[in-house]
Amino acid sequence: MARHIIILSFVAWGHMRPECNLAVNLARRFPHLTVSLIADADFQPNAQGEVERIVGEGEKAVLSRIRVLAAGHALAGITPQLMVGAASLDPREFRSPPRESTLAVENVVHLIMKGEDFEDDNGVKWSGVAQKPNVLISDMFLADAAVPLKKAYGFTLYMYWISIAAAYTRLYGTLAVGGQAEGYVEECAAIEADPERSKGRPFSQIAKQTFAYSGRYPDDIVRAKGLKPSYEWEDFPQEFWLPGMYWSIAAIYALVKACDGLLLPSVLALDKEGTEGIKEWFCAERARPIFSLGPQLPASYLDAHQSASSESSVTGAELTISYTSPKLESSNKVDPSIAFLDEAFAKYGANSAIYVSFGSYMVPEGKHIGYLFDVLMELEEPMPFLFATASPALQLPEGLREKVIASGKGLFVPWAPQQAVFQHPATGWVVSHCGAGGMSESLAQGMPLIAWPVAADQPQNARWMSEVLETAFELLQVRTGIDQKKAFRGGLNGTDIIGTEEAIKAEMRDVLHRARGEEGRRKRANANKAKQLIHDAHMPGGQVEQHYQLFGKVIA
Repeated sequence: MARHIIILSFVAWGHMRPECNLAVNLARRFPHLTVSLIADADFQPNAQGEVERIVGEGEKAVLSRIRVLAAGHALAGITPQLMVGAASLDPREFRSPPRESTLAVENVVHLIMKGEDFEDDNGVKWSGVAQKPNVLISDMFLADAAVPLKKAYGFTLYMYWISIAAAYTRLYGTLAVGGQAEGYVEECAAIEADPERSKGRPFSQIAKQTFAYSGRYPDDIVRAKGLKPSYEWEDFPQEFWLPGMYWSIAAIYALVKACDGLLLPSVLALDKEGTEGIKEWFCAERARPIFSLGPQLPASYLDAHQSASSESSVTGAELTISYTSPKLESSNKVDPSIAFLDEAFAKYGANSAIYVSFGSYMVPEGKHIGYLFDVLMELEEPMPFLFATASPALQLPEGLREKVIASGKGLFVPWAPQQAVFQHPATGWVVSHCGAGGMSESLAQGMPLIAWPVAADQPQNARWMSEVLETAFELLQVRTGIDQKKAFRGGLNGTDIIGTEEAIKAEMRDVLHRARGEEGRRKRANANKAKQLIHDAHMPGGQVEQHYQLFGKVIA
């Protein structure tokens, strides 16, 4: 029997990309299912391109049942200059994404529900689908659209969470289980209303400081199931704040409470304790299913093996993504990143190079990034390095690029095909902010990390990989966030955060040395074990396939 579902995706590539994969994975498994994937109008061509890239040869029937519709302009008016001053804006007046954009998403859903022909926000004409959708899957940031749509049409609403289970508990669980959302908005308002507590601070500072350190946990220690204990301030490791971080609670908490179930991009063999931790609070008042559907990556990437070749085994070439030029064209030539890694492999062998990449907007302090390259260029035994500089928020030290070029030891590129980089035999380590997408891609290829988290779920991801899975090192001395006095780890007394140039460079040298030694080999072996567990979960009859079939009953 024909079925129809809607997926609301978010504009950030770390969200949109796995949501494109989710659409393909669902359409591939359920041959009578139509998927309407709603993407930001400015990035709809990217979403369409990603869907086409990951659909395999001979799967035109699958592609015909995935409709990538354009709605809204979430980044309209957002410039690098605005981003610089965004931290001082009152987040209550700077909703993220803008309400105009989520209203546009609602409007396209209204048009779908009429079952008639219509045009999307890019002027593309779509035929009506007789079978009206019964299930709505929403990205966390589309809460402002998802919650009223559920009320209007009675959808079965599932929230798609892009990260590990423990990060979901840390952000949205009750205080008793280590969560942050409970009472956060009310506490910010109470502080603002009390002159003795506000001390003349604007609301932007109150929201930021309460987010970073609320003092609501016994001994300032957070205990969230699936992670080792940590101090509260460790989840704000960098001096980074955007109004959207306030809305990640103020708007999305309503979706957490309203949704009928949760979809996770994990496998239970890796994230069972964290998933059990969610059940303790998420399912406490009513039965709400939680399905672990595995990393949302192309099947060809999950099945791929490293190859000493300039060609990636992933279906299709990766899309070039730019948040300043969304319609940037790709080239058919060998990517300079891959050519650099080919040369490193020929000269230094397998696992010899290090890849450095941070988020679309969440990046560390430029001065500290410069310290890393200083250390890499000083190594007696070369470690060729590749740095993807895609983020418009990067502010690198003056003269750094020229210094790197002169050294002959590294390459800066405006964008890199990350999945192909992870598959390349020369790539040995990745320095990463530990965004959910890069984390999934690294684990799926057995790639160990050097974690440098900035904000959001990244600190939890970094601790999970470094302390639970033991597939990563984490840099601690680079922390610049509020109240970074100490890290919980590092013995009975923890680790003092000194944060000087000398301390930062000393830690970087130490980590790179350990990465090349026995400890690094052990972490690489653990990463390969994680890769195998992910692979096994996707096999016929495996845990991921079981959960897809269970979710299929929800769709039916």
